[in-house]
Amino acid sequence: MSNFIFFRKGTQISTVRKGDTDAASHLKQQGYEQEFEEIEAADASSALARYHDIKKEEELNLYAFATGPIFTVLIVVVAAAVGYLVMR
Repeated sequence: MSNFIFFRKGTQISTVRKGDTDAASHLKQQGYEQEFEEIEAADASSALARYHDIKKEEELNLYAFATGPIFTVLIVVVAAAVGYLVMR
């Protein structure tokens, strides 16, 4: 198993073995930016699939955290309105 690093240019993502400095510098010259993630995998396609899984999970987590507080605020507002109407 090897460690892979990722480079992004727009929507394109390239995978390079961590020790392959020639390929990494070539991608940087072409305008790619190195991503933070490093993944250990058997080959480049497995590493890329895992990278996409991680990014997809990050998006889902962001959505879950964004909707949780909104739902809570709505429940509080509805409960306050019902309480106000009952107390009248």
